[in-house]
Amino acid sequence: MKNHDELIGRCKAGQRDAQLEIYRQYYRPMYNTCLRIVKISADAEDIMQNSFIDAFRNIRKYRGEASFNAWLRRIVINNSIRHIKHKSQIIELTDAIPDFAYEPDDYREEFVEMRIEGIKKAMYQIRDEYRIILSLNLFEGMDLEEIGDILKLNPGNVRTRLSRARAALIAELKNQDHTIAARG
Repeated sequence: MKNHDELIGRCKAGQRDAQLEIYRQYYRPMYNTCLRIVKISADAEDIMQNSFIDAFRNIRKYRGEASFNAWLRRIVINNSIRHIKHKSQIIELTDAIPDFAYEPDDYREEFVEMRIEGIKKAMYQIRDEYRIILSLNLFEGMDLEEIGDILKLNPGNVRTRLSRARAALIAELKNQDHTIAARG
């Protein structure tokens, strides 16, 4: 942790080698966060790059009250949401899904992969605002207050929208199951 704090201090001093090291440590998770929100790899890459530029320009504002990862992730998420609002783009969940913590047999692995694909398709079908709030909660691990700060909503509204988003996702998954059963 001391080395990390020292690295942040060197970034505040404008040392390029420290900035490069911070970039190396955080680029992959920040890219995945962008990609889950904006869908298009090239856009995610641009947003991630611009987010690092924003972070390094404003690194003096980082006070260490939250982890650097959380501070940087907030910049990335805000830039991603701003991009979505600006482009009125549809959001799709990407292949950057967390790993499962078990050793499946072949049948179970195939079943899990089919469910993941179903969930990704269902996420594509629900409204953008639902996709964003689910992504922030389920994949970024944010609580209601953090989501509210980002989306400029009070926690009660976040709770309601999150509940509606879950219901919409479940309904879409059930719809997919019925469609598959009708074909079978």
